[in-house]
Amino acid sequence: MRLLQMHPDYYPVVSGVLDFVYEKNIQIVVSSITLFEICEKAYGSNAPVLAREYREFFEHSANVRLCEVSSEVAVKAAELFAAAARTNHKLTENESIRLATAYVNGADSILTECANFREATDIPVVTLDEV
Repeated sequence: MRLLQMHPDYYPVVSGVLDFVYEKNIQIVVSSITLFEICEKAYGSNAPVLAREYREFFEHSANVRLCEVSSEVAVKAAELFAAAARTNHKLTENESIRLATAYVNGADSILTECANFREATDIPVVTLDEV
């Protein structure tokens, strides 16, 4: 998401990660909630062409698999959200869905800007600040 938004702090990091992903033919799993979030920002900025470009990137990039919010993802997200709330490790609903997408789709690791994912999962988490 940060790559496509050209975020000045994260663009070089995420660009380098994507270069590595394509070089090593690694599959990236992305939740459709991520597509929603960046398209919502594009539409909010009156940039429908940019929203279409985001969609095309996620739907047509060879090493990116856009995952729908299935019933399995939704139930896992609810479980993660409730567990985080009980332990005061706050996750938003959207973060819970992204994390559940990783679980359900068998992610080996998670690259995120959300450091509190570590408290909510046993999947190895790397933050963009650490890369």
